Amino acid sequence: MIEMPMKIGELARQAGVGVETIRYYQRRGLLRIPPRPPGSYRRYSRDMVDTIVQIRKLRTLGFSLEEIRMLLQGQAEACRDVRVSIERHIGSTGRKLKELTWRLGCLQRALKEIPCEKDRRCCGLVCLTVWARGPQRPFCRKG
Repeated sequence: MIEMPMKIGELARQAGVGVETIRYYQRRGLLRIPPRPPGSYRRYSRDMVDTIVQIRKLRTLGFSLEEIRMLLQGQAEACRDVRVSIERHIGSTGRKLKELTWRLGCLQRALKEIPCEKDRRCCGLVCLTVWARGPQRPFCRKG
């Protein structure tokens, strides 16, 4: 079966992104810009769909567009450069996970400690905002 080149709108649809995302990736050097035939539209190949999907997956893993550009263009010096980048993302993800785990624990403890009654207005929001303003951490005791 012969591959038919597609216009940018079809490329966007197949890749699951907006047309502006494709143009942004082109400006950032992640995607090549195909030539425009006289009096016609640019045509994109099927392999660009795969490249866009790959970019989106790498973004989900926390890679910057610059890192992705270097990976796609083969500018990483060696496997060790890729490993160093992955290790940095593992560290960053671990720190974020620790912060989110701490935040979840704080909110769960806050929910347990807020004394709400049917006939009274709940002070939970007030308690949380006072807690957020000050250095004291009434809901997030260690241990």
